[in-house]
Amino acid sequence: MFSLKKELLAAVSTFFAVALIVFFAPKITEQYRHRSQFNQQFVSGTVIAITENNIEEDPFVDGRFLGNQKMRVRINEGEYAGQEFNSTNTLGSLRSAVAYEGLTAVFAIRMDKNNQPVVWLYNYKRTPYIYLLSAVLSALVLLIGKFKGLRSLLALLFTGAVVLFIIVPCMWSPHPALIAMLSLVLACAVSFILIAGISKKSLCAASGTLCGVFLAGLIAFVFGKIMNLSGVDMEKGESLLYLAQNRDFKITSLLFVSILIACFGATMDVAVSVASSAEQLHKADSSMSVSNYFSAVLSVGKDIIGTMTNTLILAFCGSSLPLAMMIWGYQMDYMQFINIPLIVINILQALAGSIGMVASVFFTALFSILIFKRGVLHSI
Repeated sequence: MFSLKKELLAAVSTFFAVALIVFFAPKITEQYRHRSQFNQQFVSGTVIAITENNIEEDPFVDGRFLGNQKMRVRINEGEYAGQEFNSTNTLGSLRSAVAYEGLTAVFAIRMDKNNQPVVWLYNYKRTPYIYLLSAVLSALVLLIGKFKGLRSLLALLFTGAVVLFIIVPCMWSPHPALIAMLSLVLACAVSFILIAGISKKSLCAASGTLCGVFLAGLIAFVFGKIMNLSGVDMEKGESLLYLAQNRDFKITSLLFVSILIACFGATMDVAVSVASSAEQLHKADSSMSVSNYFSAVLSVGKDIIGTMTNTLILAFCGSSLPLAMMIWGYQMDYMQFINIPLIVINILQALAGSIGMVASVFFTALFSILIFKRGVLHSI
């Protein structure tokens, strides 16, 4: 039974931990950050008037326009707040942010050769809709999950802070893989404590999760070496290689860490479901033999494996849909496309993640025997 006092303590503790990460992590990781690659300012601005409109619909892409617009823009923030500028907006198939009077969007400001500011429409301002969807998700989780939902959101908040403020910046450190593993151990421990409390169930689930995730990462690392793959072959890998010039960037760790993060959530879901079932089985019949208990826990895991494997595979397929369409559209030969590094990496991520997730069922069942049946850490 959840008490209000306990929930408030969990919320305050999590927010305090996240605040510490957000405040101190950038100070520590600043040593890995180099000079910004952008010499523009990106600020909010509003289109006051369209002075010239020479655009037409793109004949090949619905909802896109080609041509150019001339407009008057007022900047809403930064050192040029309140000032107005003339701007030209060029539209193409790949970039088609159409301006209209009253539009509030993101504008870029750079200095020309005469050191005068030049303003251009960078992109639509989409953050309000991101915040809206986040609020809807949070409301639904709280409405349906109540205190359990609150703890799930807190766990998500903490994990997000760990990934964004520790793992990502530390990918530029001398030991990115080690830091990523330790960070995920921390995120896993805090998440399960929030969701299931300090209990035998959370210990089983956390142990099974970490074993499955690290196995997936190990498989990705080993087969990546065998197949001569590296982080350079990943999407945007070439851009990272450009950034890595004159830096001690271990780009070989990128594939390994990306697998750890990608399968972390799904593996947690599987492990906590199996651990919950293992706990209930032990409560229902504590005299059950070890072999029967192990088989029963694995049977529960079999039902979960089918749907969760589909979930993970389809998630990777969804992210690779444009690539699959390109293969079909260009009528590539099987031997041609199946050996393209980017495609092999996507397949490797899906398969390694699924193997790790399936293995987490076995590891969780094994830890359940040690903790529930053998009485390891009996005091918990």
